[in-house]
Amino acid sequence: MRHTVAILIYLTCVFLGAALLSPLAWKSVFSDWAFLSFLNDHDDFHRYFNRCLLGLALLGLGVLCRFSGIKSISEIGWTHPHKQWPWLGKGLLLGLASLTAAAALPLLTGAREILPTPAMTEWSHHLANAIIAGLVVAVIEETLFRGVLFGLLRRDLPWYWAAVLGSLFFAAMHFLDQKPELENITWTSGFSALPGMLHNFGNDPYWPAKFVNLTLAGTILCAIWQRTGNLYCSIGLHAGWIFCLKTNGFLTQSTSTSPAVFWGNGQISDGWAATPLLALMLWHIIRRNEENPQPD
Repeated sequence: MRHTVAILIYLTCVFLGAALLSPLAWKSVFSDWAFLSFLNDHDDFHRYFNRCLLGLALLGLGVLCRFSGIKSISEIGWTHPHKQWPWLGKGLLLGLASLTAAAALPLLTGAREILPTPAMTEWSHHLANAIIAGLVVAVIEETLFRGVLFGLLRRDLPWYWAAVLGSLFFAAMHFLDQKPELENITWTSGFSALPGMLHNFGNDPYWPAKFVNLTLAGTILCAIWQRTGNLYCSIGLHAGWIFCLKTNGFLTQSTSTSPAVFWGNGQISDGWAATPLLALMLWHIIRRNEENPQPD
């Protein structure tokens, strides 16, 4: 269980480091340092905590990989792209097709409706944002959650248990989404902000479905890497999902002020309607893995 322990130490250091560094980052911006004055309009402390968390997570990957004996990026799924681009395309098409199908269900039943046709400038702005967000988020999250965390967990556990455990953590991280407002920033503000960033579960009836769906989605992405031996297909799938999520919010709206929990609140992933589709995808991929297993 050496790799699992290393992951726990890595996560502890990342969160502890973000709590310690975020007040320093905030105070640096609002000091007399003129070269940071362009950030003065961004005074939300949670932004600094999130940026420190992401930065430390990425910087710490090198240390974690070195400690775990990972000697090349190909071991975390970044194999040479030669002959791998078809996997990226297949993943992208699967992501677009699957979430488009899930988004179409509430439209067909009248739970959501299409908004008036946006202007061309709005379209171009949306497409640019959705494509960039899809690629950047997919590359970062697949490298971190699937390439490194799942890749190390499956050294200690059977791949399916490693996939479930890693996906539970992947889903949980999406619930650090609140934006606590702190009046006075002190050296302990990072520790005060962390509990305040937890999702407001008591006022959100959609969170159970979202947690289950995110766990299923993470497990699907793990199973795809287990099958293909690289991250290209899972990156394409993840990017396609993000593009569809953003496009669904751009083009449609709920027909009710209090959308049914079954359909979700406009994010597709926060409704139970998407759960059978994700479960079917996971079952199919696992069956293919059993028919053509890859070495651990």
